[in-house]
Amino acid sequence: MIHSLFALLLAMAQPAAAAAAPELTAPTFNHAQTQFTLRCGGCHGVTGRSPPSQVPNLRGSAGYFLCTPESREYLIRLPNVSKTQLSDADLAEVMNYVAFGLGEGKTPKGAKPFTGEEIHRLRKTPLTGANLKQERDKVVRKLVRSCGAPKDLLLYGKR
Repeated sequence: MIHSLFALLLAMAQPAAAAAAPELTAPTFNHAQTQFTLRCGGCHGVTGRSPPSQVPNLRGSAGYFLCTPESREYLIRLPNVSKTQLSDADLAEVMNYVAFGLGEGKTPKGAKPFTGEEIHRLRKTPLTGANLKQERDKVVRKLVRSCGAPKDLLLYGKR
């Protein structure tokens, strides 16, 4: 009798508790967002936000890198980008999400999306650790000077 009374009370309580709890839904990602989250989100954050002195923040700034041919190439020649196991077409899709999506309108007018052919050509010559920091500093200084990029892009690697 006590067992069935407990079962009845439990059954009556569940609908009330379920009605009070908000329905939770998981976000839906497209293919590029999924690949970014899996391959880049651990360091850059799944929303592209990261501590800029430790890892370049992408949200609101990645689009600036399509301002010059050198900075555009730099994005693809980064070792973790150029050596990823994605196909050229998939990497183009991810990098377009980074530049046009995470870039939040900072991509220059008229900037063209990356293509698989462009990715294929650029990833053949990845940057190495020896010249990576110097190359980034050169590229970012030009973005700040010529493209209106914020000076906080220069914070990467500085504590």
